[in-house]
Amino acid sequence: MNNTTKTTTEVALSASNATKWFGSGDQQVTIIADLNLDLVAGDITCLVGPSGVGKTTLLRLLSGLAKPSQGEISMAGKALEGPVGEIAVVFQDYRGSMMPWMRVLQNVAFPLEGRGVPKPERLRRAAAALDVVGLSDSAEKYPWQLSGGMQQRVAIARALAYESPILLMDEPFGSLDAQTRFELEDLVLKLREDLGITIVVVTHDIDEAVYLGDRVVVLGGRPSRVVDDVVVPIPRGRQQLKTKSDPVFIELRTRVMEEIQRFGLRSQQR
Repeated sequence: MNNTTKTTTEVALSASNATKWFGSGDQQVTIIADLNLDLVAGDITCLVGPSGVGKTTLLRLLSGLAKPSQGEISMAGKALEGPVGEIAVVFQDYRGSMMPWMRVLQNVAFPLEGRGVPKPERLRRAAAALDVVGLSDSAEKYPWQLSGGMQQRVAIARALAYESPILLMDEPFGSLDAQTRFELEDLVLKLREDLGITIVVVTHDIDEAVYLGDRVVVLGGRPSRVVDDVVVPIPRGRQQLKTKSDPVFIELRTRVMEEIQRFGLRSQQR
């Protein structure tokens, strides 16, 4: 049982028999087939699996940026037909998503313009989001004046400025050094605690998945499906060194790694 302070079991996002294929006829390739998954509100759920298993494809389905070929994605019990304001997304290519000629504050505020948010409110939200990620002092800098970790914080602030209850992240820390990665992992945990939002993280890093997740969902097979759903019974208030040396952490990391290796080898043998 998950030993946390959270008491709700409300489902924020759900995939029901979700199937996604590309192409048609002899060229049709099915990436995900009949996948079922309920994401609990207020939880951090990490999606892991072998390379090419469809983790990013699933994230795009959950975000409404792509539609399932069959099945359904629903949010709070209602079918998701496309992108909605309740879901924000942080992509891996955080550098390419920012305008280098705009200062940090304007970069965070800019996407809200397309939603018709008045300028004073855009700037208020942007400033508040930068404060949450610890970048208030960098509001007037340009992106190229920031380190990679700071740029990724800007990307997270941009997503937070939407004030969405659901945040999806696609391998957000994959290109960062280890120390910066640890700092941003702890930032994600803090965001969940402070804001009470639901977070889904796609990652190839097993340690990161077990450290962050209330659950670690392992995808495997071709087409992809859920092959393991691991509840992480480590209390909140996690710490990098203490948590990652916990015997429970080591046991769960081994379990997830074995599943990924098992399905990775199966894919190579085909």
